Parts: sequence; C-alpha cells; structure tokens
Amino acid sequence: MGLMVKSFEEAEIMAAKVGPKRISVLRAENREFLLALKESYRRGYVEPILIGDASKIREIADDIDFDIGTFLLIDEKSQQKIADKGVRLVSEGKSDLILRGHIDGHYVYRALIRHSAQTGARRQICVVALMQMPVLPKFIGLVDPGITVAPDFHAKMAIIQNAVDLFSHLGYENPRVGILTAHRRLNAELDSVLDAMKIRDAQSRGELTGCIIEEGLSLSDFFLGKSGFLENHGDIDFSFIPDILLAHNIEFANIFSKLDSMSTIDYFPRWERHGIVTGADAPAIIPSRADKHDAIVTIIALGVLIS
Repeated sequence: MGLMVKSFEEAEIMAAKVGPKRISVLRAENREFLLALKESYRRGYVEPILIGDASKIREIADDIDFDIGTFLLIDEKSQQKIADKGVRLVSEGKSDLILRGHIDGHYVYRALIRHSAQTGARRQICVVALMQMPVLPKFIGLVDPGITVAPDFHAKMAIIQNAVDLFSHLGYENPRVGILTAHRRLNAELDSVLDAMKIRDAQSRGELTGCIIEEGLSLSDFFLGKSGFLENHGDIDFSFIPDILLAHNIEFANIFSKLDSMSTIDYFPRWERHGIVTGADAPAIIPSRADKHDAIVTIIALGVLIS
C-alpha cells in the first residue's frame, strides 16, 4: 500500500482513493448497516451486494431514502445459507470482501472455515481486533478475540503470521509483536510462557518472518518500559509498545478487546476497535453488535484497504 495507516481517520481518507470495491453484506436487513452502506457508497468506498430478506431490505432502504435499485439483491432467509453465499461470491470473483451484517458471527466463521478446508488452503483463521487508543500514534492489533478458543504453539505461530500480514498490508514494516502471559518469577512453567519461549526460538530459526518479537511477557513490560514504572503518560516510550499483541486464549482476548464498550466517556475516551478476519481466502470485516452506522462506515473503509 505504501503509506502506513495509523488511524481510522486515515483509513477513511485512503479508502476513497482505493474504492469502490464490491462488498457482500450478510443479512443486510438492518437500518444501521444500510445507513452505513448508503454513506460508504456515496463516498465511493463500495458497491454493495445485499443478501438477506429482500422485502425487509427494500422496506428499510425506502425508509432511509437509499436507492438500491442498481445493486444485486439476493433473497435468502437462512443465516447459514446467507453466510455461505457471501463467501462463495468472493471465491467466484464476484465480490471483493464480506461484511458481517445483522447475522450471528458463528455462521460467518463456519462458512469461512468450510471454504478454507474445501479449497485446501487450511490456514489458521482468526480475528484481529484492530484498536486505536488515544495515547498511541498507531494501531494495535489484538489476537485472537473471536475464533481460536485455546491456540497451541502451532496455532499461535499461524495467528501471529496472519496478524503480521495484515499489518504489513497497512504499511507497517516489520511489525512488532508482544506475547502476553501472566509471567511472574514463580510461575515460569505456565503454558503461555513456555509457548512464548518456543515462538522466540522458532523465529530465531527463521520459521516466523516479517516481524520483530519484543522482549517482555506482559502489558506492564511493554507500556512501562525497562524501568517498570512511569510518573506520567508523557514518559511512555512508544518504541517499546508492540503493534500486535498475542493473547493466550480467547477469553482474555475477547474481554480485553471489548474494553472500549465499557463506559468509554469516563474510562477509555476515544478508544475504538474493529474486527477483521484474517487467514481466510475471503476477506471479511466484523462490526461489533453495538456499532452504529458511523462506526460501520469506518470498518468498511478498512475492508476496502485490505481486500
């Protein structure tokens, strides 16, 4: 891509130059999604392919004054068939990416995993939670908050590579990877710590490329620096903060990635997060269930950049 994308605002600006891309919207019969698609189409990001209950989609589109007459509209009510159709359109070259609309995520993940198995790719499929924090001049990607429940060493290696590929696509040269554990001096035998040591050894043998594995095994190591203590935020050394954080399991990754939903005005102002599926042949973007149309526009812009 050339330029490094450091914020969602930059992604929106760049998407207008890259688009329009054809986007398959899974279960499009939702006001917020159609409002987002109306705005994304106006900006030149995408040309929607609408899959779902056709009568409901038309009704909502009429209500928000969105002319969908020139778009492909596929009438389907089964959530699994909707997800399968969206993936198939990408595999057939008729669509560039997938947007999870008003559909349960497990239908989408199942369709992507099945497709990967059928094509023989058999890559590890995972979700990268792409986060923008107000104190950082860049994105941070947290993996895997959505698909891999308890990744072993081999799965973690594949997950890291997927995230590295995504960040490289966003212009990050040799992205930095931090491995999160609950390491203390008395519990060096934790599986998370042992996996971290094995990952470092594997990289030293050339089995993991295109990234830097940071020293440290906790958020404190990465955010507080070598001294392990900060007087104020102005003392943060951004060079120690990884671009990618690998969590040991889905529970921690999912909870951490959703901190932006917890009273953000009081505790986490301007912390934003969007989910991107990596490792699948079909690029897919996964808005949060709480997202309004303006946030969905942003993740559509990201999808345009990665597809």
